[in-house]
Amino acid sequence: MRLFLLVFIFLHSTFLFGQLSFREFSGVITINDSLFISYDLYLSKTTENKISGFSVTDKDGPHETKSSIEGTYSPKEGLLVFNEFDILYTKSPFDSFDFCFIHFNGAIKNFEKSKMVKGDFLGKYANGKKCIDGVLLLADKNKIDTKIKKLDRRFNISKHKQLVEKAQPKIDSMKLEAIVANEDLNIFVKSKVFTIAVFDSGKIDGDRINLFVDDVLVLENYAIKKERKEIPITLVKAKTSVKVIALNEGTSAPNTVKIEIKGKNQFMETKTSLKVGESAKLSLIKR
Repeated sequence: MRLFLLVFIFLHSTFLFGQLSFREFSGVITINDSLFISYDLYLSKTTENKISGFSVTDKDGPHETKSSIEGTYSPKEGLLVFNEFDILYTKSPFDSFDFCFIHFNGAIKNFEKSKMVKGDFLGKYANGKKCIDGVLLLADKNKIDTKIKKLDRRFNISKHKQLVEKAQPKIDSMKLEAIVANEDLNIFVKSKVFTIAVFDSGKIDGDRINLFVDDVLVLENYAIKKERKEIPITLVKAKTSVKVIALNEGTSAPNTVKIEIKGKNQFMETKTSLKVGESAKLSLIKR
């Protein structure tokens, strides 16, 4: 019993520490004082001074990209150092070798309480060569969300927000990467064997799709169900594409399909929201 209590206390305290050491920031990166690109940063302490996480650049934009982050934080010096090093997914048509990774070195007095992350950053390609430098300007995401809620109560912007989200599905960078019509989501993978599952996570309304893998029709006029329809895929090429075409909109528009991609040590969820005849594509790209 005593051992159980000790384990419980340890796990509970670890959980609380993890919660306190996780930070979300949102803002922009600026280049040449004229180009502004949205930038979201998610950081957590893995040890006393090591951090890990990810960034989302150009969220909801045509070049939205999610990258892994690693770095350090020195409480004594109040110094935060991190760099992007691995692309998890991107909507950009550019080759992965063309991406400019952010390398940041800036002052933060308190990792758990600082409201801002700001400072110059260096841009480097994956091979270490210099690309475009700029400035990082981020604020605590919780503070931003609180202000938005206050504005919402004051100006009643919820209705407008719902209309915007209806026109273009919002992407949850933590759990759900949505593919909009005629868009290609590029996912960088290390495994060769994957399982793709399609199903309906909401109300079953008779949605039907055609699903292609590298232009080969795998599911024809398939009615989306609650149960997962699993398709095994072995990557033999550098790039394997999976395309969904909406054949109807069921009894409740639009045509929606949830897709899960499972590989060794890799899992991703995505969702499509399409009109009749529209298509969405994701590409698995071997590293």
